[in-house]
Amino acid sequence: MGDALGAALEWLSPEQIAARYGGPLRDMVASSVWERGEWTDDTSMMLALGESLAERGDWDEDDVVARYAIWARSGPKDIGGTVSHALRRAGTAELARASAAEFHELSGGKSAGNGSLMRTAPIAIRFRDSSKDIERVSRADSVLTHHDPLAGDACAFFNLTLAALIRGKKLPKKATTEAGRVALAAREASPQELLDDVQRRVGFVLTALRVAYACGLGCDGFEEAVVTAANMGGDADTNAAVTGALAGARFGAEAIPERWLEPLRQRERVGGLATRLLRRV
Repeated sequence: MGDALGAALEWLSPEQIAARYGGPLRDMVASSVWERGEWTDDTSMMLALGESLAERGDWDEDDVVARYAIWARSGPKDIGGTVSHALRRAGTAELARASAAEFHELSGGKSAGNGSLMRTAPIAIRFRDSSKDIERVSRADSVLTHHDPLAGDACAFFNLTLAALIRGKKLPKKATTEAGRVALAAREASPQELLDDVQRRVGFVLTALRVAYACGLGCDGFEEAVVTAANMGGDADTNAAVTGALAGARFGAEAIPERWLEPLRQRERVGGLATRLLRRV
């Protein structure tokens, strides 16, 4: 939901959004790139990961890479540079990790993007009863495309939080990683405090993580959380997608507005995958 709502707002500032839509955008609309209700690379990769977990029953890294690579080579409308470099020649998980490490080196160590965080939520659903498996698989999936361990740490802490929400347990209160500490601190931040990072540190994993925790755990409802995250602009689709995962786990499927469900692309596929993952124990 967050991905599809935020797609029309990608790379804009809050001022540009207000000028274009007369205020915050609260409904799914078409843009120059995306159709109404169409989601981006965030959901495409999420579905590839989730369907592998549902069909294989466990973490199968070569199967996941194969699904990622098929999508990456299908000519998607949008694909991040970090992800593209890791997958364009990868036929196995080993080759994907090697390509990800190569990109990390070529980019001067700048591979802590949000491209693994945006897809990671199925791991929390599938392994919700095992914190050990959540941490292991979250980092294993992240490093397929993002060599910097900061990205993997962000995925792991995020999924631990998601699993706690799904199971109705207490949220993590302590963190041993930088990503975890940033996430915990963001729970006390207002979205307004994060605007500078959203516009200046676009695509950075900790930016998306902070927005998700500030909005997904700080707002009073699912719609408010997703709308707030998306209308901050910047990498709006990813920030809103990650926020939507937290808010969805927090408030439940019944909180999703019907007017968003109606135009959502492949709604049955998305909902069916969630059900299949929940049935896996």
